[in-house]
Amino acid sequence: MKHTYNFKLVCRCPNDKTVNIYDVEIKSNEIEQVEEFGKIQRRIYNDFMFQEDLFEILKSRFEFVKLTSFHLGVKVISQ
Repeated sequence: MKHTYNFKLVCRCPNDKTVNIYDVEIKSNEIEQVEEFGKIQRRIYNDFMFQEDLFEILKSRFEFVKLTSFHLGVKVISQ
C-alpha cells in the first residue's frame, strides 16, 4: 500500500453509552481525500455503535482498515 492515513473517530457504545475514541488506520494504493474522514466523523458522532459495526462501515469503503480502542480496560483491535 502506498498511502497510510491515521486519525481518530468518536462515537458512543450502545451498551453503556460511554464515549469511545477509536484510532483508525487506513491504507490505500489510491489517494484518499482526508475530508472524507471528517464526513464519516460527522455522520457517526452522535450515534451509538459497536466497534465491529464501525469497522464494517469503514471496510466497505477502504481496502485496508485497522480500528483500535479501549473499552472497559480491554484493548479491542478490528482488522
